[in-house]
Amino acid sequence: MVADPVRLQILRLLSQVTDATATELATHSPASYQTLRRHLEALEAFGVIRARPGVSDGETSGRPAARFSLDPDLRESVRSATAAPTSNARPSSSSSPARR
Repeated sequence: MVADPVRLQILRLLSQVTDATATELATHSPASYQTLRRHLEALEAFGVIRARPGVSDGETSGRPAARFSLDPDLRESVRSATAAPTSNARPSSSSSPARR
């Protein structure tokens, strides 16, 4: 369910902000808007993310964009799980080219 690269990217992006619209997320994704939207709907259906209706500014016509977010506890878990691994280990001798 979450192992898909697009879904992982959505979770990673949402872990860095309070909330975002599908359009805002799409600006940081190589996936098309339609693909991204399908993944957002799936993540919402599984209860991984939450969507709340957008709020009208009273001047812009049309329906305001929904805002997607992660639960704050889940946000920290996603940050930890997707953080770049830090390693102080030395490369093994088998990974370096052989010298003659």
